[in-house]
Amino acid sequence: MSRRMPGLKPVSRVTLSEQVASQIADQISQGRWQPGDRLPSESELCVTLKIGRSTLREALKSLAFVGMVQMRPGEGTYVLDSTQRLVERILAHGTLKNEKELEDVGEARLILETEIAALAAERAEPSDVERLEELLGKMEEALADGDGRAYAALDVEFHLAIAGCSKNQVFEEFLVPVRGVLQEWITKSQELPGVRQGAQSQHTIILDAIRRHDVDRARRIMRSHLQTCEKAFNLMGRISETSLTRTADAQV
Repeated sequence: MSRRMPGLKPVSRVTLSEQVASQIADQISQGRWQPGDRLPSESELCVTLKIGRSTLREALKSLAFVGMVQMRPGEGTYVLDSTQRLVERILAHGTLKNEKELEDVGEARLILETEIAALAAERAEPSDVERLEELLGKMEEALADGDGRAYAALDVEFHLAIAGCSKNQVFEEFLVPVRGVLQEWITKSQELPGVRQGAQSQHTIILDAIRRHDVDRARRIMRSHLQTCEKAFNLMGRISETSLTRTADAQV
């Protein structure tokens, strides 16, 4: 029987690109590169960090996704105004008060909704697909109007409609009662820069997989969709922890 050890917690697996992103974020938080500064070239960073170009680009895309840098084709990557406390601002209001609660909802969605998407691809009828297409169109309009609240509400409807496509009443009964929490999770996650646009692209692919009755693809894309925000939160969490640690050290 294992014993709890106060102060210790499970070690999470971190990919090489996430390690690189954290290092670059750390250097930005230390002030090595200021807002508006151009980062060293990809070739310089690859040599210094001893990594491949694909790993570096994945790391830079992660930092761009959370709003720390901007990648300008043909020009380079530039530091944006600091967003180190973005996670704290996102968590400031609502039912979900801390990162653990967000993680719990995300974990539950990952387990349930990947299989719901697979069943939806297997069982969806033409009328179900029409409903999803209608919702996706309304989401596109909300995205164009910049109406984040409307987009989040439609996002929830889209996922509940997928549950309806599964023809499994129990799945619907699981999701409908937690509709409010689900909408809050989606709303909070979409406050991260670029998430709505990325979500819309993934919703389109999920719908296509359901329309084509491609079970494996629907399951795979739904998993990727749900993991996207989780990765962003994890990265932002590490950046925030670094910021808080440095603030505390500076006050000693």
